[in-house]
Amino acid sequence: MAAPLELHTARLDLTRLTRAHLDDLVRLDADPEVMRYINGGLPNSRATYEALLLPRMLAHADAPYGFLAAYAGGRFVGWFHLRPSVADPALLELGYRLQRDVWGRGLATEGGRALVDYAFDVLEQPAVDACADPRNRASTRVMEKCGMRRIGAFVHPSAGVEVVRYMVEKTDRSALTA
Repeated sequence: MAAPLELHTARLDLTRLTRAHLDDLVRLDADPEVMRYINGGLPNSRATYEALLLPRMLAHADAPYGFLAAYAGGRFVGWFHLRPSVADPALLELGYRLQRDVWGRGLATEGGRALVDYAFDVLEQPAVDACADPRNRASTRVMEKCGMRRIGAFVHPSAGVEVVRYMVEKTDRSALTA
């Protein structure tokens, strides 16, 4: 049974992602612009989700972190995650993917900040990191607005491409920008 995990912000309701979100996830990844900086714009099929992605997304269902479905106004708009970092498994990593029609509204920053606060205030983590394709300035700007600073680059183990790595330490919370 999944550990309860819900976060609420002014505009977002974040609830633990489950198998019931499969159709939403497939629709989200069907947009080539959503997938542009992830895999060059290719959709993830339902079969890929069932065999590979969903099991990975549900792997932390008993942990106090994991993948969260994001709702705005009662409508699924994407997901966020806190999970063991691919760069340093001793840390938690922030991630997010949102539908294109909600881009530019500050929802990624709002959800990201809520998860960073949760990691520090509830999970007592010393730091949170995140990574992105270096060309994805919108995503790296969200990381900066969550108080993160660029600390380097590495080859992502799943994607096999170089990504930039950002991090915020609990002691840096005052670095949050507008």
